[in-house]
Amino acid sequence: MKTLTLAALGLSVAFAQSTTAAELVGGYVDLGYSAFTDNTRVSKRSLTGSGEVAFTRTFGLQADLGLHDLNAVNEVGTNVTLHGNFHVGEFTSLGVFAGRDNLNNQGVNFYGVEAGHETGRIEFEGYASIADAAGNNGSNGTLAGLQVRGNINESWRLKANVDYIDARNGVDATRYSIGADYDFGQGGAFYAEAGGFDANAGNAGANEAFVGFGVRYNLGTKRGTTFGRRGFLDKLPGL
Repeated sequence: MKTLTLAALGLSVAFAQSTTAAELVGGYVDLGYSAFTDNTRVSKRSLTGSGEVAFTRTFGLQADLGLHDLNAVNEVGTNVTLHGNFHVGEFTSLGVFAGRDNLNNQGVNFYGVEAGHETGRIEFEGYASIADAAGNNGSNGTLAGLQVRGNINESWRLKANVDYIDARNGVDATRYSIGADYDFGQGGAFYAEAGGFDANAGNAGANEAFVGFGVRYNLGTKRGTTFGRRGFLDKLPGL
C-alpha cells in the first residue's frame, strides 16, 4: 500500500508541475464478452472505459475504469488504473501506472512500468507490474505482458498478446491470444480474439481455450489511448 501511495504521489507531482491547459486527446467505451470454449458458463461480461488528458506534448495522464460480471462465481469485480504517460519521441512512449482490482470485498493493488513503440505498420507494447495483496493473507505476485499489433489497412488490424501471471504461492498462469479489430467508421470498432489460458497450481494444471469479442467506441484525436489495460480482471477470460 505504501508503494501504491508513492506512485500516486509521483503522478500528482508531475500533474502539478504541468503549466499547460489540459486537453482530452483520447479515450474509449468498450463492451466485451469472453468465455472458455469447453464450458461457456465460465465467462465474463465487461463494461470498460478510459480517457487520456494531455498537459504538454510530452506528458499526460490516462485513467481506466472497469466493471466485470463473472458468471460462474456470480460476482461483479471492478478495477481502476491511473497511468502517467511520457512521450519521449514521435514513435515511442514510456509510462508508469498504479491501480486496484476489487472482487468479493477483497482488493489487490498493483503498480508497474510500460512502454510502447511504433515502426511502420507494426506497434509493440509491453508492461511489467507487481501486485500487492498484503491485506489478503499476504498474497503477492507479478504480471507482465507483450502485445504486437499490425495495421493491414485503415479498417483492419491484427494483434497477438501474451500475459504471464505469477502469484508467488505456487500458482501461475499464461494467457495468449490472437485477434483482429475492424474499424467500421465514426470511431466504432468490432474486435474478436481466440486463445488459451494455461494455469498451474502445484502439481495440478489445466490449459483451456477461450474466445472473446466486443464493440468499442473510440474518442478523441488519438482514437483510443496510449496504453492498454493493466488489471488482473482485464486479463482473466472468465470465472
